[in-house]
Amino acid sequence: MVPATRLNRTNPFTERERITDPERFTGRWRELSLLFERLETYRPVLISGVAGIGKSSLLTHVAQSAATNLDTPDLRALYLDLQPIASAQAGYERIIQALHCQGNTLAAFELALLQHEGPVLLCLDSAETALAAGWGVEVLESLARVARQTGQAHQTLGQLPYLLLVTAVRDPVPVLSEPFATVSLGAITPTESRLLVDTYLDETGIQFSANELHDLNALSAGHPAYLQRAAFHLFQARQQPGYNWRAAYVQEARTRPIPGALLPPGVFEGASVSPIASIYGELTSTPDGQRSTLLRLEGPGGVLRVLWLLVATVLMWQLSGNWLLSGIVLVSGIGLIVALERRHG
Repeated sequence: MVPATRLNRTNPFTERERITDPERFTGRWRELSLLFERLETYRPVLISGVAGIGKSSLLTHVAQSAATNLDTPDLRALYLDLQPIASAQAGYERIIQALHCQGNTLAAFELALLQHEGPVLLCLDSAETALAAGWGVEVLESLARVARQTGQAHQTLGQLPYLLLVTAVRDPVPVLSEPFATVSLGAITPTESRLLVDTYLDETGIQFSANELHDLNALSAGHPAYLQRAAFHLFQARQQPGYNWRAAYVQEARTRPIPGALLPPGVFEGASVSPIASIYGELTSTPDGQRSTLLRLEGPGGVLRVLWLLVATVLMWQLSGNWLLSGIVLVSGIGLIVALERRHG
């Protein structure tokens, strides 16, 4: 018999859209650190990733915490989901109205920004819908240009209102003429998975074991939306004795996958899936909007290349007795390995 304290509890893992409660947002420390570093230099930022990876939740948290993290108490943060916006004019109108002004053009927005007391952080979500509609590129580039120019003016003259811009967009990252810093979201870490699950379990009186948390992380491949689905079924098992939560989750993931974010086949085959090595990748960030290429050493090919490089470096030192030449061999070898990784990765 299941103890009475574990019966009839409301399943908390039903919030499968963006997380809006600040107390329920956890993790993404590296991404947030990079993002706020970019904002401190007045750089527009693109948050990119596959569907359901947590872009909207991160963007919402940025809007909620930016004034504190940037030590700018008078910062006005505006969040706007572009998905229901039909045109550039409608988008500008919504933003301008939030600043208590009127208009629906870029010029009207710039005027509203100048009249506003203090900096403005504009968080635009679902930018892929505006891009697909044909008006997104011009708006993003125009707003990025305003952010760059007002940021430069504020740095030079001070006491002037300025715009900070953060945009969430589904992969692939668009090619824009204005430079954006890109923070690409990948799989969350096991620690972040545990914290996310524990946050939702806080007021339920129910806990998941270490083995169950490991299984949740493996079955979701570190994808936050799939993690919530898996945790939902595990919680149901606490309420319904005999409920096969793993089979129920796998069936749901197979029949109703997240569009554009398919799980690795190993999840359905019962294999162990490493969240960090999943198809969703790890954190990559570049200041110029281009994706960085990580140096990968998986597999015998990568290891052999490194071993040959070390052997060549040692031989050069033994033959020449010159550390400078040895260093040149080492640096050149690293460059060659990176070039090979980029070519074959």
